[in-house]
Amino acid sequence: MIIDLDNNIKLIRPEGKAMFPYCNSIFIDDEIKALIDAGSGGNAYAQISQEKIGLILLSHSHFDHTHGLGYFPQAKIMAGREEQYAFQDENKFYITAGFQHWEELMGSPKEDKMTTQTPLPDDVLAKPGFRRIELGGVFKDGDEIIVGSTRIIALHTPGHSVGHYGFYFPDQKILFSGDMDISPRGPWYGGYDSNYEDVIASVEKLIALKPEVLVTSHRKIFYEDIERLLRGYVQIALDRDEKIMTFLDQPRTLEEISGQELGFYGLGKTLYNIFWSKVMILKHIEYHIRAGEVEDLGNYCFVRI
Repeated sequence: MIIDLDNNIKLIRPEGKAMFPYCNSIFIDDEIKALIDAGSGGNAYAQISQEKIGLILLSHSHFDHTHGLGYFPQAKIMAGREEQYAFQDENKFYITAGFQHWEELMGSPKEDKMTTQTPLPDDVLAKPGFRRIELGGVFKDGDEIIVGSTRIIALHTPGHSVGHYGFYFPDQKILFSGDMDISPRGPWYGGYDSNYEDVIASVEKLIALKPEVLVTSHRKIFYEDIERLLRGYVQIALDRDEKIMTFLDQPRTLEEISGQELGFYGLGKTLYNIFWSKVMILKHIEYHIRAGEVEDLGNYCFVRI
């Protein structure tokens, strides 16, 4: 499905739900035909002239945003400079996924570096895991990308990943916030390079833009109450943080903390979600250790000071 956001700016929605392995894409139909993200699936991209896409901007390196690059072999691909390693260095890519900590957090070895638990649809070309991708360039925070009459501002919004970017169309006041996605489950910061503090700061940065239209990677288009929606989204993480700190009134193990109701399992209590929930709990605890508010007692046991 293609939805017009402006004369030249369009939302491409996947044929199915905009959930893993899919994401929304932005299509800029200007002098240079451009896409933001490449995870909408081949069925969705059949609605545009794939051979005319000259530029692809990636919000970050996660699989559900990159698996469709093969539909556009002629396009120049650009990503944030902070995350370019994920397209070039296999070892760093897998370290970033954090699965080297699987056994110590889950109690048993992980059999594969990266797998999916369900079969992928036919219009998803790639498989999860490292793929060397030749970048035609990188962008940094504040860079202006011009594709004809359309201006795009790259916004470094780390937290979900270290090189996560949003994209702002200043003339139209349209914001594509990527995986700062207004999920009812709150922000995701379960990667090795994710950061709870950065999520909070990045959402504040988006609010300061005062966009009139908000598009995310996995939700619908928002036209109203955008500041309220963004604040409500980040409040889920803040509330989670308060619950964790309250529970640390006495020494608690990571296993005990993860047994609390912290809102991690809206998509099911799978092994992956249990693992990522533990990583996110540790992101909160690491933040408070740095602030001198929590003591690490060893063996994944912690207490509030």
